[in-house]
Amino acid sequence: MANFDIRVVPTMNFNSQLFKGVLREGSKTWARRAMAKASTTSQKIGRMLVTTFNNTPVAKSLRGQGPEDLPAHFGLTNSMANALADGMAELIRSSVRILSRGSAKEVSLRIQAVPRDWNSYLALPGAQYVSSPSSVVIPVVRWLLMDPTIDIGQAAYDIVFRGENQQLDVRIQKVSRSGRAIMVSLKALGGTGGYVLPDIISGQSGQNFIEYSLGQPHVAEDAAKILMATV
Repeated sequence: MANFDIRVVPTMNFNSQLFKGVLREGSKTWARRAMAKASTTSQKIGRMLVTTFNNTPVAKSLRGQGPEDLPAHFGLTNSMANALADGMAELIRSSVRILSRGSAKEVSLRIQAVPRDWNSYLALPGAQYVSSPSSVVIPVVRWLLMDPTIDIGQAAYDIVFRGENQQLDVRIQKVSRSGRAIMVSLKALGGTGGYVLPDIISGQSGQNFIEYSLGQPHVAEDAAKILMATV
């Protein structure tokens, strides 16, 4: 019986071709599995983002659990402020998208959330309202998410909390939405100064608190971990 000695000699670019082939086919297979579970993954990432949002000082303060009485600052009832925070959380949760993008060499996935078009946030209950009797529009969400320096004439006013000025306590309880504070003109107060938003809103170098909080490195890492664990 004859014996045959068959030898396979790789070409110079064999290793490179093998690597590219494995990378291409492997990434396609992985991407298909990831996209098949995109709905479940998006829900999990959405819940993680909402948890991150709810732990921000601004969200906690809107719910009456943070370092500032934001309902009083904004002239909102507690229920309005809670509804505003709930609405923001729901928009964040529902914004998560997992997108697939392919090339000749590999397939990549992208996780998208919270687009910078804030129009949907501006439509939330309590996002803005007309203050009576001044007829001034109070731009709550515009202050929070777009520009904390929006000027509505607040330099001529200051905020007075219940208990700070006994002469105004009855008026605060009568006309204040929050029942805890009102804006009073500096002329009526006989003083100088002017109202300034709390630092938790204006203290992040112009960044709104949602972008600042959800843009932290650990948030992206947590999202990637959820994606990999789900696949």
